[in-house]
Amino acid sequence: MVLAYGTVCRGLLSGEVTVKRELKGDDLRRIDPKFQEPRLSQYLNAVDQLARLAKERHGKSILAFAIRWVLVRGDCMAALWGARSAEQLDPCQEAFGWKLSAEDYAAVDQILAETIKDPVGPDFMAPPE
Repeated sequence: MVLAYGTVCRGLLSGEVTVKRELKGDDLRRIDPKFQEPRLSQYLNAVDQLARLAKERHGKSILAFAIRWVLVRGDCMAALWGARSAEQLDPCQEAFGWKLSAEDYAAVDQILAETIKDPVGPDFMAPPE
C-alpha cells in the first residue's frame, strides 16, 4: 500500500497559485525551485493545460484530476495534501466515481513534456538543511 504525499504539489495543482501570489514568512515554497522563475511559469502553463484537459474530458477541476491521478497509480490508498481549512476538503468528492483513460495518461505526459523544460526532481521533497 502507498500513502502519497504532496498530491497537489504544494498547491500548484489546486488551481489557486498564480505568478502574482506572494509567499510570506516561513512558507517552504519561497525556496522551492518550482516556485521560482522561470520554472514557475512553466509549471503554471502545465497546470492551465491540465485544468483544460480535466474540464473538457471529464468536467472536473484540476484538483480532482490530480487526486484521481494519484489514487489510480499503483496500489495507492491515500492521497495527502496540506489542506488548511475544512472547506479545502470539499472538492475531494469530485475525485471519486470516474476513471482516467490511457488517452488521459498520454495527454498528461505530452503536456508535461511540452511545457516543463527544466523539471524539479524528487530531490526537493524536503527543505535543504
